[in-house]
Amino acid sequence: MSDLCKNCKKCLVDNDYPVDLDSNIPPQLRWSNINTKAPQPPVNGGLYCGPESRAPWMPIPVVATTTYFMTELLKSANPPPDAMYHYPTSSRSGNNYTAMPNIYWSNSSYNKEGPYNVKVIKKENKQ
Repeated sequence: MSDLCKNCKKCLVDNDYPVDLDSNIPPQLRWSNINTKAPQPPVNGGLYCGPESRAPWMPIPVVATTTYFMTELLKSANPPPDAMYHYPTSSRSGNNYTAMPNIYWSNSSYNKEGPYNVKVIKKENKQ
Protein backbone atom coordinates (compact mmCIF):
# COMPACT_ATOMS: atom_id res chain seq x y z
CA MET A 1 0.00 0.00 0.00
CA SER A 2 1.39 3.42 -0.89
CA ASP A 3 2.16 6.13 1.65
CA LEU A 4 -0.66 8.20 0.17
CA CYS A 5 -3.20 5.48 0.96
CA LYS A 6 -1.82 4.98 4.47
CA ASN A 7 -2.19 8.69 5.24
CA CYS A 8 -5.72 9.15 3.95
CA LYS A 9 -8.97 7.27 4.32
CA LYS A 10 -9.90 7.61 0.65
CA CYS A 11 -8.15 5.86 -2.22
CA LEU A 12 -8.60 6.76 -5.87
CA VAL A 13 -10.44 4.18 -7.94
CA ASP A 14 -9.26 4.53 -11.55
CA ASN A 15 -12.07 3.43 -13.84
CA ASP A 16 -11.37 5.89 -16.67
CA TYR A 17 -12.12 4.57 -20.15
CA PRO A 18 -10.92 5.80 -23.57
CA VAL A 19 -13.00 8.24 -25.60
CA ASP A 20 -12.06 6.38 -28.82
CA LEU A 21 -13.11 2.85 -29.60
CA ASP A 22 -10.60 0.36 -30.98
CA SER A 23 -10.31 0.14 -34.75
CA ASN A 24 -7.92 -1.10 -37.43
CA ILE A 25 -7.58 2.50 -38.63
CA PRO A 26 -5.12 4.69 -36.68
CA PRO A 27 -6.77 7.71 -35.00
CA GLN A 28 -4.90 10.18 -37.24
CA LEU A 29 -6.43 8.60 -40.36
CA ARG A 30 -10.05 8.29 -39.22
CA TRP A 31 -12.46 10.26 -41.37
CA SER A 32 -16.15 10.31 -40.39
CA ASN A 33 -16.13 7.44 -37.88
CA ILE A 34 -13.80 4.78 -36.45
CA ASN A 35 -14.17 2.51 -39.49
CA THR A 36 -13.76 5.02 -42.32
CA LYS A 37 -10.24 5.89 -43.53
CA ALA A 38 -9.51 9.44 -44.72
CA PRO A 39 -9.06 9.85 -48.48
CA GLN A 40 -5.58 10.30 -49.92
CA PRO A 41 -4.54 13.96 -50.24
CA PRO A 42 -4.92 15.24 -53.82
CA VAL A 43 -1.82 15.30 -56.01
CA ASN A 44 -0.04 18.67 -55.75
CA GLY A 45 -2.59 19.76 -53.17
CA GLY A 46 -5.24 19.82 -55.90
CA LEU A 47 -3.81 23.12 -57.14
CA TYR A 48 -1.77 22.00 -60.16
CA CYS A 49 -2.27 19.41 -62.92
CA GLY A 50 0.32 16.94 -64.02
CA PRO A 51 2.58 14.53 -62.19
CA GLU A 52 3.30 14.96 -58.51
CA SER A 53 5.99 17.54 -57.79
CA ARG A 54 8.03 17.90 -54.60
CA ALA A 55 9.31 21.39 -55.43
CA PRO A 56 9.75 23.62 -52.35
CA TRP A 57 6.80 25.84 -53.33
CA MET A 58 4.36 22.96 -53.73
CA PRO A 59 1.85 22.03 -50.99
CA ILE A 60 2.95 19.26 -48.64
CA PRO A 61 0.61 16.25 -48.69
CA VAL A 62 -1.22 15.98 -45.35
CA VAL A 63 -4.20 14.01 -44.09
CA ALA A 64 -7.04 16.49 -43.60
CA THR A 65 -8.20 15.41 -40.14
CA THR A 66 -8.15 17.36 -36.89
CA THR A 67 -6.32 14.54 -35.13
CA TYR A 68 -3.53 14.49 -37.76
CA PHE A 69 -3.09 18.25 -37.43
CA MET A 70 -3.02 18.07 -33.62
CA THR A 71 -0.75 15.03 -33.22
CA GLU A 72 1.59 15.29 -36.21
CA LEU A 73 1.74 18.80 -37.66
CA LEU A 74 1.67 20.66 -34.34
CA LYS A 75 4.90 18.88 -33.29
CA SER A 76 6.97 21.11 -35.60
CA ALA A 77 5.54 24.25 -33.96
CA ASN A 78 7.23 23.46 -30.61
CA PRO A 79 3.93 23.57 -28.69
CA PRO A 80 3.64 24.07 -24.94
CA PRO A 81 3.27 20.92 -22.82
CA ASP A 82 0.08 18.94 -23.49
CA ALA A 83 -1.09 21.34 -26.25
CA MET A 84 -1.26 18.45 -28.72
CA TYR A 85 -3.92 16.82 -26.54
CA HIS A 86 -6.42 19.69 -26.43
CA TYR A 87 -8.79 18.63 -29.17
CA PRO A 88 -11.76 20.73 -30.29
CA THR A 89 -14.82 18.96 -28.96
CA SER A 90 -17.84 20.84 -30.34
CA SER A 91 -20.08 18.20 -31.76
CA ARG A 92 -22.32 18.69 -34.75
CA SER A 93 -23.86 15.34 -35.55
CA GLY A 94 -23.04 13.95 -38.96
CA ASN A 95 -20.35 16.34 -40.13
CA ASN A 96 -17.50 16.25 -37.68
CA TYR A 97 -15.66 13.36 -36.09
CA THR A 98 -12.51 13.90 -34.09
CA ALA A 99 -10.53 10.91 -32.86
CA MET A 100 -8.87 11.69 -29.52
CA PRO A 101 -5.98 9.35 -28.75
CA ASN A 102 -4.78 9.46 -25.12
CA ILE A 103 -8.03 11.12 -23.97
CA TYR A 104 -10.24 9.29 -21.48
CA TRP A 105 -13.65 9.81 -19.93
CA SER A 106 -13.10 10.43 -16.25
CA ASN A 107 -14.85 7.71 -14.32
CA SER A 108 -12.46 7.73 -11.37
CA SER A 109 -13.70 8.65 -7.97
CA TYR A 110 -13.03 8.65 -4.31
CA ASN A 111 -15.63 6.32 -2.82
CA LYS A 112 -19.00 7.15 -4.43
CA GLU A 113 -18.40 10.70 -5.69
CA GLY A 114 -19.03 11.25 -9.40
CA PRO A 115 -19.01 10.16 -12.16
CA TYR A 116 -18.57 13.44 -13.97
CA ASN A 117 -18.82 14.30 -17.65
CA VAL A 118 -15.12 15.23 -17.91
CA LYS A 119 -12.36 14.17 -20.32
CA VAL A 120 -8.81 13.72 -19.01
CA ILE A 121 -5.37 13.15 -20.50
CA LYS A 122 -3.64 9.91 -19.52
CA LYS A 123 0.00 10.94 -19.24
CA GLU A 124 1.34 7.38 -19.16
CA ASN A 125 -0.10 6.78 -22.66
CA LYS A 126 1.50 9.77 -24.36
CA GLN A 127 3.29 8.97 -27.61
